[in-house]
Amino acid sequence: MNSLRCTVIALVALVVIPFVRVDAGSETVAFPANFKSGVLYNVIDREDQKEVHQQYTSREAIEAAKAGKPLPSGTVVTSANYKALLDPQGNPIRDAKGNFVAGELFRVVVMQKNAGVGAEYPENLRNGDWQFAAFTPDGTFDLHAPATQVCMACHKPHERLDYVKTYFAMAGKRVETNPAPVPPGAVVATVVHFAVNPSRLIVKAGTSVTWINIDEPPHQFLVEGAGVKTDYLLKGQTGTVVLKEPGVYHYGDTFYPATESLKGVIEVRKQ
Repeated sequence: MNSLRCTVIALVALVVIPFVRVDAGSETVAFPANFKSGVLYNVIDREDQKEVHQQYTSREAIEAAKAGKPLPSGTVVTSANYKALLDPQGNPIRDAKGNFVAGELFRVVVMQKNAGVGAEYPENLRNGDWQFAAFTPDGTFDLHAPATQVCMACHKPHERLDYVKTYFAMAGKRVETNPAPVPPGAVVATVVHFAVNPSRLIVKAGTSVTWINIDEPPHQFLVEGAGVKTDYLLKGQTGTVVLKEPGVYHYGDTFYPATESLKGVIEVRKQ
């Protein structure tokens, strides 16, 4: 999540969210006043938002993730979100290692897991037995944060990770040391600093399209209308799709579906 960095909260753009209830979080989720006593397992510079997100959880959750198991009931995952300090031109100030310098804490986002609580949500939103809430630093619900339904829809595709998008960081899996090679003749886009470059790709039908993740957090790209997506891409990993039908396809990142800099277009032309 140089410190490695990810986030618990994101707006949703690739998923249609039915209206259930709009609020800042479940009333059964408590503000974790002592979250800093947990394990700081992940830190990420959100280049797209000029923020620093620091994530904490319990030692038991860390051990479960390292073992490849679902996180235990009672787990609390906390993301402390800070505004990055900015220079007079509005650019984030960086430390000697190139990381953002954290400024004011403005939001505390919480995922809390308790057996059975997920049953109150419709199946198209339910994240197992996880609930979400966002707080201001003083512990009151943050009414300016995205509603819990937005968070749930964003995490919903990641059941394989127990719905926790920073699961890889918990498990200590950050870098792919043996990435798959880029297929011969592939059209390549790179992912770095929360952006895809180039974002618009033009290929002939049947040509491989490959994303190379050189970003700190993992990414996964879903091509709308084609029913294909890459695997989860750790730093250094490649993901490839092949589109055989001509057309214009839009893609986005399942981890950060509202981040415009992680969206793009693939134009597939006839051979």
